[in-house]
Amino acid sequence: MMDVQVMDAFVNPRISKRTSEMGVTNSYGVIFACTCGIIVGIGFCANLLAFSLFVKHKSLRKNRLDVLLLSMALADFLMLLLIPFTVHSAVSFSWPLGNTSCKVYQFLQAFSLAASTYSLCTVSMVRAMIITNPYRPPTMDLVVFMFILVWAFSFFISLPLRIFATKDSLDPGLSNSTVCLPTTQEHHYQVVLSQFVLFYFIPMLVIAVNSARMAFFLHKRPVMSFASARNTRRASLMVFLAAGTFSLCWLPGYVLELCVYLGLYRHGRPWEMFHFTCTVLQYLHPCVNPVLYVLLSKRYRRKKDWLFKCNRKRVHPQVISVMESF
Repeated sequence: MMDVQVMDAFVNPRISKRTSEMGVTNSYGVIFACTCGIIVGIGFCANLLAFSLFVKHKSLRKNRLDVLLLSMALADFLMLLLIPFTVHSAVSFSWPLGNTSCKVYQFLQAFSLAASTYSLCTVSMVRAMIITNPYRPPTMDLVVFMFILVWAFSFFISLPLRIFATKDSLDPGLSNSTVCLPTTQEHHYQVVLSQFVLFYFIPMLVIAVNSARMAFFLHKRPVMSFASARNTRRASLMVFLAAGTFSLCWLPGYVLELCVYLGLYRHGRPWEMFHFTCTVLQYLHPCVNPVLYVLLSKRYRRKKDWLFKCNRKRVHPQVISVMESF
């Protein structure tokens, strides 16, 4: 998640001291906690609905793209499970666990983010391979290898990024006000730059290249049938939307980091609201993927009566892939 050197107004001990002296309630922390509670609720429901499709329909577990969708859902679900720890720190102005737990927590945050991000990259790659070469799609063995590679690669790049994670106090005068930092202050911007390259720049480059491949192919391809062209455009649109929402959720946080590095960050309501917005957008991202890939797909909408049990009749719909239509 976002690692701004000047910590959130919601977990900053200086803010805690100031508000306690004034007798003011930690309104930012309460608002942040309520917002995160809504996000976690929506994210849990969306990802659990996605999981329910995989559990119910064996055909989904045999589909190439849906296997990668499952990878994204697992990573997003793990990310959502970590949000309550941040909420607790925002409200209580303290990290509730020890230094080792802090390291594990920060590692899992980076690990889940990397797994979700690179799963999105593999979805764009496989989708481009299917669209540009429909007669020779990637094999299931290749997709499973990509699945394993994503999680192994995410593990090995997250480990060094969080090796210096530590529990610390930003104000020596407030011993009970502690935070779980992703790294020490002297390594902060090296870690931020590494995260920008590994978690944002490279994934966006991969997605952009595959999106360009699809756009170029669709522009040069001979006339297709109406149904085939419509499904191809919808599938491509999903990749574009996923890339757009990924950029929208994560780019503002890196812009804020740049502002802090350049000395432009100032304590005050406008900057605190911008920081609040950046943080909420990042926590909102785990809710986006299941909505884009599952809940908004035409095939899902046709089966929503089964998911919500609105139809009393026992219906067993044949679902081939939640990725084949938008």
